[in-house]
Amino acid sequence: MRFHIEGWIHAALHPAAVFGLPVAWVFTMYGLAGYMTTQKAMRATTAMQVYNIIQILLCAYMVWGLMPCIRFPNIFGLRTEFSIDGEWFIFVHYLTKFLDWFDTLWIILRKSRHQLSFLHVFHHATMPMIWGFLLLQGVGNGTVRYGAWVNSLTQVLMYSHYLWTSFGLKNPAKKLLSMWQTAQLYSCLLHAVFVWAFETSDCWRFAWLQIAYHLSMVYLFSKNMHWVPECTPDFAEPEVESEAVISGHRYVIIRGTAYDVTDFDHPGGKHMLDLAIGRDATIMFESMHIRADLAEAMLKRIPHAPPVDELQKQGYTFDQGGIEGWATPSQSELYQTIRKRIIQEVLDPIGKNAGAAGARGVPALHVAAVLAGWSFAAVWFLTRPSCLNGALVGLTMCWVGLAVQHTANHGGIAKSTNLGYILGLLNDVIPGGSSLVWRYHHQVSHHSYCNDVSLDQDAHSSFPLIRMDKSQKIEPYHRYQWLYGPVLFCGLWASIHMQDLLCLLDARTFLVRFRGTSATEIVLAIVLKLVHVAWFYIMPALIHGPSAMLLPWFWALSVGSFCLASLFIVSHNILEAKQAEEPLAKKGCGDWARYQASSPVASTSRSNTTSSRVCPTTSTHRCRRSRSRSARSVA
Repeated sequence: MRFHIEGWIHAALHPAAVFGLPVAWVFTMYGLAGYMTTQKAMRATTAMQVYNIIQILLCAYMVWGLMPCIRFPNIFGLRTEFSIDGEWFIFVHYLTKFLDWFDTLWIILRKSRHQLSFLHVFHHATMPMIWGFLLLQGVGNGTVRYGAWVNSLTQVLMYSHYLWTSFGLKNPAKKLLSMWQTAQLYSCLLHAVFVWAFETSDCWRFAWLQIAYHLSMVYLFSKNMHWVPECTPDFAEPEVESEAVISGHRYVIIRGTAYDVTDFDHPGGKHMLDLAIGRDATIMFESMHIRADLAEAMLKRIPHAPPVDELQKQGYTFDQGGIEGWATPSQSELYQTIRKRIIQEVLDPIGKNAGAAGARGVPALHVAAVLAGWSFAAVWFLTRPSCLNGALVGLTMCWVGLAVQHTANHGGIAKSTNLGYILGLLNDVIPGGSSLVWRYHHQVSHHSYCNDVSLDQDAHSSFPLIRMDKSQKIEPYHRYQWLYGPVLFCGLWASIHMQDLLCLLDARTFLVRFRGTSATEIVLAIVLKLVHVAWFYIMPALIHGPSAMLLPWFWALSVGSFCLASLFIVSHNILEAKQAEEPLAKKGCGDWARYQASSPVASTSRSNTTSSRVCPTTSTHRCRRSRSRSARSVA
């Protein structure tokens, strides 16, 4: 049964409202979050208490109105008749999903950025879409009422908890409340299965939507949250911002000293400096500047910040807990030797060891050749899609990722910083990966801690489906991974798209937080992903139809994914290219470069080779020599 009431109800159910408003809300909230980074946190306690009362009353009204569909033993309301009252209460439930957006507003105004998770944004953006879609399809009724009823009951309990704690009172049933919310998700999933199996009304056609959605919610809930009331806004305890954070200062740690880089104009661009904000950047500083003398001279001009422990007492948090214990590149004899040889044998002969841009710059012809190859494949793919040009466009997208975006997002493709940044963004538009996520993942995690199984995100990204490290738990099915692994390689592109979205909305790459990146750049990354979706999916589907594009899309994604995955496996995830033991460098004594370059094969054949290891505490003190197998060396 559909609504036949004219006026504002039709306007509220217009597709632009159902699907457009949530998208606009996501961008607005992230823009507001960026604005609040320079503002003082607000408490808004009274406003939140009024909001809690309104939510309790509205949700109680829906629990009462939807109750007739719940009858024992048919608690899911299967095969119940459609009614005007039932559809009205589903419509009210749909409207309250927009009211729930105030939850996000309180988080942003209170500057509780860590609570603005992917789960939170995904849930609040998709709920009005789903309920509005069901109403538009004429199935916002019947057994569908169970989902709205149990959600409304949960909301009554949750907002009662928030109201209670807003007066400074503790709720002894907090843990039980979280268990109830978890049970609600599983009950809705079970309800969807029963609808698919037994329902006879039109609701049956949309059981797949409920199953898919609640599977995603169960996964995200289990992955991201422990006890919900402790992770969602607890209005009794507003987050306290230190003066260091409120003032908008940007701090980095280098060799145990905190620096204030708020006003520092980094020659490589702000996007490169952002990677170091809020963490010990010693390894990045010492390993990413080939002209160490120039970097050291600039470092001396940056003002010192208060000591690290004082900043932490004020409430400023650093990733990894502050000062790290890793041995650093400046203490690596091998790394210093390699650096000097590159300068003397590579850069000096071609005149690239001088000037503001230094060693940056790739011949324009090389970049043009890559982009021309992709342009040819993309035009062919868009005009006459086939399996052949699908495979070709997949290969050229892979080529752009390997030959252009990699160097650009390392800051080395062009002498112009702005041009290099723009070329790096081609990763977002052409292959569809996020250059922002890649910079944090690749430079802060992978290059700094290469081969470390706990800090290098490239070490075992495919676990538990594929086991690539002996430190990981082995399962019976891993003995067959040589058979199913190549098939899974073809799904890398889909995995990257999903992980990028998770990382962007969570403002972290699983192990590394985006401490220096603004919400504006996160929004830009999402917009550029939409541009990729437009040229690769929407445009050819509109021109040729989705059915004609299925095989070309399949070949493009499978071939490109397989090539990238195969290269990554060979480079990072085979025994000859990594170690599973805890590195000496991580303990504070070891050669950073030797650890990155060594391998178990080399150590097995040279287990009696000795190597000196420099402790990071002082450049003159050396650890004892060791003949153990963990003291690896390279030829």
